[in-house]
Amino acid sequence: MSAGFDLAVLGAGPAGAAAALAAARAGLSVALFEPQQGHLDKPCGEGIMPSGVAALRELGFEELVQRAAPLERLRYVLAGGGELPVEFPRAGCAMERHELAFALERALAAEARITRLACRVTSTRGAQGFELTHGRWSWQARTLVAADGLRGEGASWLREGAVQGTRYGLRARAEARTQLDAVEVHLGRTTELYLTPLPGGRVNVAVLADERPRGLTPEAWLAAALAEHPRAAAKLGAWVTAPEARALGRRRARRVADEGAFLAGDATGGVDPVLGCGVAVALVTGLAAGRAAAAWLAGGGAAVERDYARCVARETRVRRGLARGLVLLGRRPRLQSGVVGLLRLAPAVVRSVAGRVAG
Repeated sequence: MSAGFDLAVLGAGPAGAAAALAAARAGLSVALFEPQQGHLDKPCGEGIMPSGVAALRELGFEELVQRAAPLERLRYVLAGGGELPVEFPRAGCAMERHELAFALERALAAEARITRLACRVTSTRGAQGFELTHGRWSWQARTLVAADGLRGEGASWLREGAVQGTRYGLRARAEARTQLDAVEVHLGRTTELYLTPLPGGRVNVAVLADERPRGLTPEAWLAAALAEHPRAAAKLGAWVTAPEARALGRRRARRVADEGAFLAGDATGGVDPVLGCGVAVALVTGLAAGRAAAAWLAGGGAAVERDYARCVARETRVRRGLARGLVLLGRRPRLQSGVVGLLRLAPAVVRSVAGRVAG
């Protein structure tokens, strides 16, 4: 059986949902392929940087943004005891991941131009665009957005080999013992620990590490990370969810756009989660990819692809460098106080960094 669409989107996470919604609202017929059923409560930082909030508003989620906890600043907490506050130029927001997933799901269901297909497909170039296959089934699409993550295989000709430089993450939610007025990033020798204030007096606790401790359960790993960061532990009350752990990583893209195919979200190569911008990058690049597909079909050609590649570069290139610097700084406590001292003498630099992190 074969059916034709203007756009095929692989993956219904924030990037894929944003791409499908943007394209459908531009008048395209969209096939949205997502093999996983239900709302995955994916381990993540749950903060959305200002650029991601702007994308949510463009997509019509003003009410969702208003319900979220506002995020106006970051606070980097150093191993030696100092702190560096970073004010955002505009407010971000924070919400539990399933709240975002529910809102995206409702919006997708309301769009008559979007057809949901619960299967994993193989994507190949065809004579009239792209062919998507699953067993005996096949579909045709004139354009393609692969938003299936770092380990996805959609639009494989745009990607390099296997995922490289694996890091590890762990996430749990807790009640707040004391009210947080910022996202806190605690830098340590072996781990970085995030505290993100959520609505309802909850805190999202995320741990990042270069290596996962061998032989430790997620619960024991979380306890070890909190022992390394006692100032963070003092702000947490009773646990609301059990800790979840997963492998993370990076994967380069050869190109992010080519002849009507676009990569979006983590499929573009990802940014280390230490910067907390993953959801924002997904929403911004997904929105841009859906619009780019419509523009490409309208005859925009290579200019559309160049503009999209510049959009992805704006969202990821500097952030990747900042993330590498943060991880390096965390592993060198003696260097932290000196760097922070210099930054305090250069508020314009701090404002520039804040703008880059915020997007």
